[in-house]
Amino acid sequence: MISDKLYELAFEYKKRKLWKILWDLQLFGVKLSDGRIGYISIMGAAGEHCALGLYVGDEGMESFRTIARANRYQLSPLEFQEHLLQQNCLQCAFEGKNELSEQELEEARAYARAHDIRISGKNAYPQFVKYQSNHYPWHLQTEQEQELLCQALQAAIELSEILKSTTPIALGLAPVNDLTEEILMLEPGEKGFVLTSTKLPCIKPKKWPAPKAGNDIGIASLKRMERMGVWECELLRFPEPVRNKPEEIPYFPIILLAVESSTNYILPVPPVEHYEDNPEELLNLFMESLQQQKICPDRIKVRDQRTAAFVKAFCSRLKITVSMEKELPALETAEADFLKHFSMSEEEEMDEMIQMMETILELNKEQVESLPENMVEQIDMILEQGILPEELEWKVRRLLHPELADNRPDKSAFRTVKSGRDHSYVISVSLGTGCYRHIRISGRSTLWDLHSIILEAFGFDDDHAHAFFMDNVQWSRRNCYFMRDMEMEYDGPSTEECSLDRAGLCKEKQFKFLFDFGDEWLFQCKVLRVLKEGTEEPEIIKSKGEAPKQYPDWEEDDWEGE
Repeated sequence: MISDKLYELAFEYKKRKLWKILWDLQLFGVKLSDGRIGYISIMGAAGEHCALGLYVGDEGMESFRTIARANRYQLSPLEFQEHLLQQNCLQCAFEGKNELSEQELEEARAYARAHDIRISGKNAYPQFVKYQSNHYPWHLQTEQEQELLCQALQAAIELSEILKSTTPIALGLAPVNDLTEEILMLEPGEKGFVLTSTKLPCIKPKKWPAPKAGNDIGIASLKRMERMGVWECELLRFPEPVRNKPEEIPYFPIILLAVESSTNYILPVPPVEHYEDNPEELLNLFMESLQQQKICPDRIKVRDQRTAAFVKAFCSRLKITVSMEKELPALETAEADFLKHFSMSEEEEMDEMIQMMETILELNKEQVESLPENMVEQIDMILEQGILPEELEWKVRRLLHPELADNRPDKSAFRTVKSGRDHSYVISVSLGTGCYRHIRISGRSTLWDLHSIILEAFGFDDDHAHAFFMDNVQWSRRNCYFMRDMEMEYDGPSTEECSLDRAGLCKEKQFKFLFDFGDEWLFQCKVLRVLKEGTEEPEIIKSKGEAPKQYPDWEEDDWEGE
């Protein structure tokens, strides 16, 4: 049961509306009664989630850094989700009544009635939540957790008083990044809090769990089996929470996705809960599955350090060749199919994105100017995809970039401005099963440049019309680009006018390239990686499968009678 003290402080904190002054990256500290430092993040400026987050000690701070680094446009959906699941904090959040359990709703209303508080408006109900790495958000478990959250709320309320006569910048409240060494701290004194500062803990190098080679019986059994196949492997965090007992906090287990590259066969390996504490459990399950299938891998390919650490000792003991690869096509296909079962619909994603943009439009000038740089970049990346309603897109652009206010460009102008970031994309382009090319190309290049290198990669003559469909739907008019001077009802920018950056490319994005509207050569494209390094000229970095002939040889009989 939540204490009256915590409810009192939560309602008082809500009155202060500190989220209208601070952004979530403007971290400040509080000296807690147990001697540890609590790092406080004020959430809600963007309108998505209104809460105070308390990250306790070095472990909490490290989880905050992990969340802050997460960029959904540079990570795959599964990678992005796993970053978010590393959150380790206590929160006082404000939600709608439908988000609370019956017990939480009853407690909040009982306190409000007893203290003559009227709960009304959007996200008006306090909810106290514990975030634990790789677990589902849950209610507070102990009185100590309630007390720590009380101390964080008291510090935030005190800071709101201080900010009535000064500004966040004057206090040194700047967005925290990996280079930040020191932040503002409130320390309890005899007459209230005293402003001081505290050094942030050093960033810890990432250390991945490395299981031993596995049980001796299993190793001996696998040594006697025939070596078969090249296996593409990766450890993944399960997208949905599970639990074994009703009283348990739901958790997100780890699974090993192992795919045989030539057959796309997926090895059945059960998930595990405590991989970080006991990686041997998953390795033994992997070995058991191999024994049941009477298989010993001939070769294993991975593409990340965590999976490499997982298989290292196992492969060494069995003398299995293991290699680090940048592209693993069979694994990518398996992951995409796996994710389809859990991802939200396109309509839900669009509604969420529009709601976020409408919240951004409600910000005043001072709030806009204080937006963290990485947040502005993420919003710009959304705008560059061209998927928002045109009027909404323009309003957000004008708000973030006032220099556009006096000269509203048409749609094509938004697509032709070259990005200042020097980077490149690795794009997989396939033409039927088993025939694909990997192309590296600068983000500054145009869709025309991409079309040219695709035709070169497949040995086609450039003698027909072409178009790109960035929503991955052939002949769609929602987000498309045609070659210049097309004799059809199309008034958008041409492929010569649109850079890849402005076309909204990001990791995992799929789109279609259509060449020759008569024969309709349809190429499927997918962005595999976004590289920080640029490239002067487009290049073909990988080629697999023989391309079909653009013009098949005609037999003499085909010409008879003409």
